[in-house]
Amino acid sequence: MRPYKPGIFAAVILSCLLLSACQAPSETESSELSSVSESQSSVAPTVEPTTQPTSTPSPTETPSSESSTASETSNDNSCFENSAFVGNSMLEDLNMYGIIDNADFYAKTGLTVSTVFTKTTIDGTAPIMDEVIAGGYDKVFLMFGLNELGWSYSDVFIEDYGKIIDTLLNANPDMEIYVQSLFPVSKERSDKNLYGVTNERIVEYNSMLKELTEEKGVHYVDVYASMVTKDGTLEDSASPDGVHPNMDYCKVWVQYLREHC
Repeated sequence: MRPYKPGIFAAVILSCLLLSACQAPSETESSELSSVSESQSSVAPTVEPTTQPTSTPSPTETPSSESSTASETSNDNSCFENSAFVGNSMLEDLNMYGIIDNADFYAKTGLTVSTVFTKTTIDGTAPIMDEVIAGGYDKVFLMFGLNELGWSYSDVFIEDYGKIIDTLLNANPDMEIYVQSLFPVSKERSDKNLYGVTNERIVEYNSMLKELTEEKGVHYVDVYASMVTKDGTLEDSASPDGVHPNMDYCKVWVQYLREHC
């Protein structure tokens, strides 16, 4: 056994202590490193902004007809000078939208080809037909039929419509009379078949109106063509109730009139 040498042992211990002091961080240093590490991990890396391609806007649904869309209308209402629009709630709505501002409207909800001879306008005191005749108009645009679709005898509708035309022409033989067709209704409304309002019935009435105008020698204006879709109905988006066109579709209607009168 080798003898114990205190000098050598002390030297070894001193070397170990010096090596440990060089390698291990102090308590203060260890705390600072920990703080920096936590700080770096809590900061999210900066993300470079990426440029997203601008999406192409979806086309706005417009009336699927041969007529011009609302944005293409000419707004030229000169053809309606000294004109009167006579008929049911369809014309009442058209008047409310103010698209035609240079014509007179004699329209009333529920008005028919028979009651036009007896009922007055809201502000009127004389029957509507009497007021129209007294107006001395060059043109009269008629729209009837919606309220008569449920009548049992369609020939009574045509007969009474003929009386309107005859009355106007007798008062003024030079008057231009425009008989407007009925509009289609939505598929949902047609399927309900309320008060005879179906697209099949509407086509039938329009056919009779066209024959009537040929017989009387007046104008037939097929505004139905400006509204009808390929499946023979009115677009759901065209009307709040499936019957009365909204403002956009009324603009299409008026544009069709401008092009055909």
